[in-house]
Formats: sequence, structure tokens, C-alpha cells
Amino acid sequence: MVASLKFIALAAIQGLAEFLPISSSGHLALAEKLFGIESPGPSLELFLHLGTVFSVCIFYRKRLAQLATAFLRLEKDAVRYAAYVCVSAVPAALVHFCAKDRIADVFDAPRAIGCLLVANGALLLLSCVTDALQRGRGGGISLLRALAMGVGQGIAIFPGISRSGTSIHAGRIAGMSPGKAAEFSFIMSLPAILGAMLLELRSNPAGLTAGMCVSEAAIATLVSGAVGCFALKVVVKTLEKGRFWVFGVWCVAAGALAVSLA
Repeated sequence: MVASLKFIALAAIQGLAEFLPISSSGHLALAEKLFGIESPGPSLELFLHLGTVFSVCIFYRKRLAQLATAFLRLEKDAVRYAAYVCVSAVPAALVHFCAKDRIADVFDAPRAIGCLLVANGALLLLSCVTDALQRGRGGGISLLRALAMGVGQGIAIFPGISRSGTSIHAGRIAGMSPGKAAEFSFIMSLPAILGAMLLELRSNPAGLTAGMCVSEAAIATLVSGAVGCFALKVVVKTLEKGRFWVFGVWCVAAGALAVSLA
């Protein structure tokens, strides 16, 4: 029972923080370090990420089906969109392979994660300026915008920096509309999340359910996915209302608390 509650707590944090711009990796690491909520091992991370993949696929199911159908027909716009997704994945891959040891060290440093959360919060608070400048304007994805959002995603490999927050803000600064920036941010997260899952699986080949039973893995996946769908709705509505900055208040407060308790 205690183990199941632990999985539910971690899955809920993952589902919320993966899509809300508050950093899932940062919050999971802090929960484990500061509150004694320990993960049973890397196998849980795989199922938490699987749940968030399901969230994106469910929330954007119509758009993904449309893109897949058009891509199979080799329609120019769909092929170009797929190319932009591939381009957006390059910065994150470069950051991972060039700085993976330093990234691993940060996961064991609550004070550093707290400082990065504060920095993430400051970035989100600045989004109100971007919203004011871009109000009533904004376009779709382009090569340069995909690259800009990819750079934001690459920076967010460090725990405490939000992938959705940095990539969406980068897209908005580059001139994208709120809805288009959110859509591309979450669709381009699919290869990034799947890539992280494959890397985790490669480093943990002993078994998918090491340290947990099948029912616990199912619970983690379902809770992460369900909470993720809710978080996606919240993010999109908040963006449309021009209130993306409100998440910055939470990040600054949570980061300051983490630094003080570390």
C-alpha cells in the first residue's frame, strides 16, 4: 500500500510538472531528496515517461492523425513539419552527449536544482513582456523557430529548467502564436521523451519492471498519463489567456524553498 502511494505521488508529480512549465526532473529530484520519496529505480522513470507520451498522443490525437496521414501521402507541409521536429531534437542531443556527466551531478545537488528553478521562474515571469509585445500577432512553425525551440528544449535537460517553459517561450519570442508554440512544443517532446526512455532502458537492461511489479508499473503509467492530460489543458488555457507568467511565481518560491532547505 505504501509503495503504491509512493508510485502515485511520483506519477502525479511527473504528469503535472512534465507539461506545466515548472520542471518535472527538478520536482522529482527535490521530492526524492528533500521529502524522502524515493524512486525504486530507473524502471519507474520509464513508465512515468510512457504515461506522458500517452498524454500528448491523446491530447493532440486529431492533429497527430492528420500529420501522419498527410506525411504518408508525402504532402509537403507534413513532411516539412516532420523535418522541423527532427531539427528541434538536435540541440538536446548535443547537450546530452556533451554535458551528461555534469547533468548527472546536478541531480544530486538540491541547492543547484533550487537555483535553476528560480532562474526558470524568472524566465517565465518575463513571458508577460513577450505576451504584451506579441499580443494579437504570431504565426506558425518555421525552420528558425523550430531551432529556437529546440535550443530551449536542450537547455531544459538540466533539472530545474522546464522543457515546456523554455521551448514555448522561445517560440513566442521567435514570433509564434500561443497555440502553435504549445502544439509544436508538446509534439516535438515525443522524440525527446522516447529518446530519454531508450537511453534509460539501455543503461538498465536488467528488466523493465526491476524493483516494481506489473500492477505498480501500470499504476504509474496511468496516473502519469491522466494527470498529464489535465496539465496539458491547463497550460494551453493559461497561454491563451496570456497568463503563462503565473507559473514563474511557483518556480521562484519552490526554488527558494529548496535552496533554504538544502
